[in-house]
Amino acid sequence: MAGQALQLDLYRQDPAAKPSAVVVWIHGADSGFAAKAPTPAAALVTPGFAVASIDYRTGPGSTLTTQVADAKAAIRWLRANAKTYNLDAAKIAAMGFGPGGEVAALLGTAGDVKELEGDEGNLDQPSRVQAVVDLAGPMDPGAVNPVAYVTKDDAPVLILHGTADSKVSTRDSQKFVSALKVAGVNSTLDLQVGAGHDVGQLLSAAAMETVTSFLNQQLRGIRTPGGLSSYLSTPLTEYIDPVALDLGGTLYRTYPTPVRGPNTFASYRVYLPPDYHANTTRRYPVIYFLHGSLVDSKRPITSGYIARIDAAIRSGVMPPAIVILPQGLNQGRWMDSRDGTAPMESVLIKNLIPYVDATYRTIAKREGRAIEGHSMGGFGALHNGFNNPDLFIAVTGNSPGGATLETGEGSTPASGRIDAFKVVYGGDRAYYIAMAPTTLAEKNAAKLRQQQIRIICGTADNLFAGATFVHEALVKLNIPHEFTPVPASPHNHDQLLQYETFDTMAFYGKVFGKAGAAASTRSQ
Repeated sequence: MAGQALQLDLYRQDPAAKPSAVVVWIHGADSGFAAKAPTPAAALVTPGFAVASIDYRTGPGSTLTTQVADAKAAIRWLRANAKTYNLDAAKIAAMGFGPGGEVAALLGTAGDVKELEGDEGNLDQPSRVQAVVDLAGPMDPGAVNPVAYVTKDDAPVLILHGTADSKVSTRDSQKFVSALKVAGVNSTLDLQVGAGHDVGQLLSAAAMETVTSFLNQQLRGIRTPGGLSSYLSTPLTEYIDPVALDLGGTLYRTYPTPVRGPNTFASYRVYLPPDYHANTTRRYPVIYFLHGSLVDSKRPITSGYIARIDAAIRSGVMPPAIVILPQGLNQGRWMDSRDGTAPMESVLIKNLIPYVDATYRTIAKREGRAIEGHSMGGFGALHNGFNNPDLFIAVTGNSPGGATLETGEGSTPASGRIDAFKVVYGGDRAYYIAMAPTTLAEKNAAKLRQQQIRIICGTADNLFAGATFVHEALVKLNIPHEFTPVPASPHNHDQLLQYETFDTMAFYGKVFGKAGAAASTRSQ
């Protein structure tokens, strides 16, 4: 390569019963792993996998174009010599960290771009890869950019990025996965809460399981569900999640619920911003996020919502904020039942919010409080936000479930399995209509015009018509709001977050800007 000899180290099991799939490790030129050896990818050498750790030009005169050409030459060499080393030439993945992650991403999206092939070695062999693992790779704004080459036939991509990465913005990875999702490429962004720009932090034991599962599926045909989180949800009738664990950057807690009667409790999870314990005099705004039907308070964690909050705070997209994930009944749409047996709204408004304000350093007034939710929780956020406009400065309904039921039209995935009118509303359509977000918007229109409201829904979501219904109702009432259709996104919250082509959390920078600044000033 222009007078510079490049080599690779090949890690494999010998003997192997059959040819091994290959993971090509591309080191981060600016990291502790700035050479082909040692390599953290060696941990992937298990039955069925080999690892090739490659050199590429990083010195003066090297460019991203030459680096991609070097990596492509290495892949062609591996294919040309596959029989010699008992490798499967049809199953090659690229995996890299930092700049190496960007090169790996380009191998996935620019597999057939001739100007990036270079002119060295085994040009009769293809350089296309069958999978990509991008570890905190930057998205260079120049012409040679993985996003610029995205097409629907690109290799599947797994992106891992630390929310505390101060060197490569998590927004780069969000931009990349969004472009892949919209193009129809099998892709997942896995944000690691609290991890910095450090490959050791990024490749935790749990993350390595994710990588192995992804590579097994893409290279060896061992199928596991991709891009969707899994968990055991709480029984539908319980206010307390029995999984009493601190998960995904949150703490598990319980609180009393006197509106339900004496000696009753409910659980919640709380995310505290990175500086909460260090900055002991500062007060913080609070976001209440309501989960959907047939899931529970773990869902905003497994879907990646909390990771995105953490990334947005650490990267300055939004001010530090507390996030509360209450555990709610699956039948209730986060409103009180007509007969009073399921007082979900009262528990939230009369018990949880005062408890949170008494327990944590919150900005305990309207300017410091927002409510958001997905599906049933999206409906619940609109209902509670519109019914209690003096409590919330901002309201977000993501894919709001049941939004058209007040007109007798449509249903949600949950309402197909749970008869909402019988269980929650006592079969009383008039009660439901009175509690519906559009009715409450008309009732409290003047106050809602002082809120910041948004509705987000995927265009491939069967609830898109309901989201549009609420949007059109707000337009008729002259209530300012944001309506954001997310192209091609289905209903699942995991997917909605990754299809979004905008920075979702920038909304809270606008919502809490003044309140956050005031809280910071008072703390000094």
